[in-house]
Amino acid sequence: MRKSLKIALLITSIVIVGGGSIFGIIVAVTWGEYKYTDTYYYDPQMPSSGIEEVSFSSDIGSIIINYNTTPTNNYVKIDLDIKLKGAFVKGKSFSDFFRPIIWVNDSISITTFSLEKKSSTWFLFPLIQKINISVTLRTDITYDISALTSIGSVEMDIAEDVILNNTNLVTSTGSVYVQAKNNSILFGDLDLRVSTGSISLFAKGVNFTYGFKAVTSTGSLNLNLTSCIIGEDIKGKASTGSITLKSYNLEYDKDCVWDIETNTGSIDVEISQYIEMGANITGTIETSTGSIDLVYIDNQGSVGASFLGSWSTGSYTRSSSGGGFVATNINPFNSLDYSTATNTYNLDLTVSTGNIDVDGTSL
Repeated sequence: MRKSLKIALLITSIVIVGGGSIFGIIVAVTWGEYKYTDTYYYDPQMPSSGIEEVSFSSDIGSIIINYNTTPTNNYVKIDLDIKLKGAFVKGKSFSDFFRPIIWVNDSISITTFSLEKKSSTWFLFPLIQKINISVTLRTDITYDISALTSIGSVEMDIAEDVILNNTNLVTSTGSVYVQAKNNSILFGDLDLRVSTGSISLFAKGVNFTYGFKAVTSTGSLNLNLTSCIIGEDIKGKASTGSITLKSYNLEYDKDCVWDIETNTGSIDVEISQYIEMGANITGTIETSTGSIDLVYIDNQGSVGASFLGSWSTGSYTRSSSGGGFVATNINPFNSLDYSTATNTYNLDLTVSTGNIDVDGTSL
C-alpha cells in the first residue's frame, strides 16, 4: 500500500511540475507589450454662448483634467495613452482589449468620451498597465463636467479665474483629487464620490457658491480650504475611514451647516479664523467608533465658538493653550466672547466609542 501511494504521489508531482513548466512556457511565449495613443478634439462650428456639458468615463485607468496654458480653438482636447504589458498580450490589438471608443462631438449632444474594456479571460492574469485619459479644457469656457472611472483615479486641476458649473467626479475603486486655485468660481454643485479609496480637495481663494460634498464608503477624506468663500453647506462623509478638515480664513455668504461624519475612524479638524466670517456656522462632527481632535483659533472679537461634546464610552478633554475659553470642565466649551460675538462656530462633537479632544484659543 505504501509503495502504491509513493508511486501515485510521484506521478502527481510530475504532472504538477510538468503542467507548471508548460504554463511557464506559455506565459513566456505570449508575453508582450501593447501601446496605443490617439488624440480627440472638440471644436464646434457653432460655439455655444452658454454652458458646455462634457462627460468622460473609463472602466479602468486615470482621467486627468487640466486647463490650457495657451489660447486654443479646441473646446476639449483628449490625449489617450495606453500601455499594457504581461502574459497573453503579444500580438494583440486594440479591439482585443477594448470596445470601440465612444466619442460624441457634434455640438448638439453632450460631448462624451467613453473607454470600456472587454471582459475576456486573459484579463484574469495580472497586467502591468498604464491608461491615461488626459483632458485639456479652455479657461474662457464655462463647463458642466462629469468624470467617472470604475477602477482608477480622477484628477482635476482647476486653474485661476475659471468659472465652473456642476462638477461630478466619481470612482468606484481608486481616488479623486482636486486642486482649485485663486479666483476660480464653482457656481454649481461640486460632488466628489468614491466607493473604495480616498478623496483629496485642496482649494485656495475659491468661491464655492453652492458648497460641496465629498463622500467615500471605505477610505479617507482630506479637505483643505484656505481663504475660500462658502455659499452653501459643506458635507464630508466616510463610512469606514478617516477625515481631515483644515479651514483657514473662510468667509460665508450666509449661514451654513458643516456635516462631517464617519462611522469607524478618526476626525481631525483645524479651524483658523483671522478675518471676519460674515455668517454663522452650525453642524455636527461625528464618529461612531474613533476619535475627534479639534484645534480652534481666532483673533477676532466678532468671532466666537462653542463646542458641545457628546460621548457614550470615552472622554471629552478640553484645553485652551492660548487662552480665551471658559473653564475646561464646562460643556459646551465656549470662547469667552461667544455670547457677544457677531458670528460663531457652533459645532456638536459626537462619539459613541472614543475620545474627543479640543484645544481652543480666542484672542
